[in-house]
Amino acid sequence: MNPSKSGWLSQFIDFKLANFSKSSEYKKIHKGKHPDQSFYGIIQPTGIMYGYPVGLFGLENEPKWTDNEKTKVLLVDSLLNIAELYSDNTVETEEGFRQLIENSLTSITEFYKGVYPEIALSSKTWLGKKKTIHEMAERAIEKRVSLTGTKASNFWSSFFSRSQLFLDIYIFGQWTHTNPDNILLEFFKSEKEELSFTSVKVIAAAAHANDQIEEEERSLFEHFLTTTHLPAEKRRVAQEYFEHGMGIQEIPIQESDPWLIRKFFLELAALTIWSDKKVEQTERDFLESFSKSLGFGGDEFEVSLIAVEGFLLQNWTQLDKLQSKINYKAVSEEYIDRLVKMSVAHLSKIENMVAEDYTLLAAIKKGSTNELGDEDKELIKTRFLNILQSIPNFRVVMLPDEFLSYETLLRVIPKETITRVLSQD
Repeated sequence: MNPSKSGWLSQFIDFKLANFSKSSEYKKIHKGKHPDQSFYGIIQPTGIMYGYPVGLFGLENEPKWTDNEKTKVLLVDSLLNIAELYSDNTVETEEGFRQLIENSLTSITEFYKGVYPEIALSSKTWLGKKKTIHEMAERAIEKRVSLTGTKASNFWSSFFSRSQLFLDIYIFGQWTHTNPDNILLEFFKSEKEELSFTSVKVIAAAAHANDQIEEEERSLFEHFLTTTHLPAEKRRVAQEYFEHGMGIQEIPIQESDPWLIRKFFLELAALTIWSDKKVEQTERDFLESFSKSLGFGGDEFEVSLIAVEGFLLQNWTQLDKLQSKINYKAVSEEYIDRLVKMSVAHLSKIENMVAEDYTLLAAIKKGSTNELGDEDKELIKTRFLNILQSIPNFRVVMLPDEFLSYETLLRVIPKETITRVLSQD
């Protein structure tokens, strides 16, 4: 599959159909307590929420895809997944999935045609032949991604340049519930603009959290501003916000706003804080205050930091420029500390799950008296990861399994839990 060659969308749909069962199981695992959490569980691991797509499909030539190619494929995949999430009918067969995709491609085409008038779509080829819905949707996706601009030279600018595509996916989720007339169409266009403007305000406030604007933050902001396609007057106002700062109370987000959009803005702020390579105490204080203003408790705040830092650690090798921007050891140690804190808060659940897993217990007992082989270590790692993933706060968060080695997980799972279980056995 070549995402830069005409017909790539049809090939990708064939791939999705062939992997229907595997995809359905993944969505069940990451299903949240409510649709917003399920939305987050599906989208967050892909990186498109943060504007930096990472490979997830396992296609043979995928590692060779450009950033632009990854973005196109992940965008259409995300839109199709959200259309399925919000569908009135449960998809249980491959044929039902095929029909859902066909209907969704029509919705995607109409969505971009209506909400982004600058995406002009011709329904016929230059020879006058009528285009298929696959061809129309493919062109709509390609034009939308091209509007985000080219890959920036600054890592953090590049990281954020496409985060607005997440708002496309969010608004498209609402679109699937409606039969948009002209009034609703204007509402969606207005919502897109206001959410983009709020994104700019969040970045501006976060950049001033330590009372100084770092070079990376300025570069990030300027590039981000050019990719939001805001009207000239709003760009001017946003620039003033960035230069002079703004308080949390000036950011127009309320506790009553959807959980998903509040989550997005909190993690957008966290990533902005990370852009100057370190997190100072004043910046952490800002994030905590911002989280409270969004109506999130302490656990939700910590989980968002775990989500952001886990994404960075899981994709460290793919985010090549990141390696020279921030300290890997600092990120990893903070991340482990957060996991330990969350694990300690769920001691009873972890203890019960360890006690009920006789295979895991046998491997742990073996390790208490003998040197474990790679197979036993991999078994313990897998079982510990499953236990952590079962904690409600982690259900829709991607845990970086490549980073969380056997040795690292021994630091995360409370030792007293293992000791108690073994003593009771």
